[in-house]
Amino acid sequence: MDPALRRRSRLPIHLLLVAVTLLAALAARSGAEVITLTEETFSDKIKEKDTVWFVQFCVPWCKHCKSLGTLWEDLGKVIEGTDEIEIGKVDCGASKPVCSKVDIHSYPTFKVFYDGEEVAKYKGPRDVESPKNFVLNEAEKAGEATLEDEL
Repeated sequence: MDPALRRRSRLPIHLLLVAVTLLAALAARSGAEVITLTEETFSDKIKEKDTVWFVQFCVPWCKHCKSLGTLWEDLGKVIEGTDEIEIGKVDCGASKPVCSKVDIHSYPTFKVFYDGEEVAKYKGPRDVESPKNFVLNEAEKAGEATLEDEL
């Protein structure tokens, strides 16, 4: 086979590899707004000064967790860039001690933490707008409480 023809026949494969690599990088970036918390990171993260953490507690086998679809990732994207609010998730199958410590008995469970303390539990609708408004309201309350403490 002619060497020039051989090079041209490899071009589509190279383009495909580049496209797959770019798509994988974009897919990895798309979930970056939700921070996975583990037994090693949970306590330190939720104690971060002036940061509200809205955390989802789930297990991979739970049908209710699965039915959430991309809700938590979508919420992370909407909240990204909002100062002092972080969206996190804990896999209670992999991080059982964390879930025991914060009293998780059903899945999914959604809790808000501020300065290392649980301040609220979300039980509302499972659309992006409702938990977004809830955590924004909780962040506002936390900010007001901090201001009062400083005065």
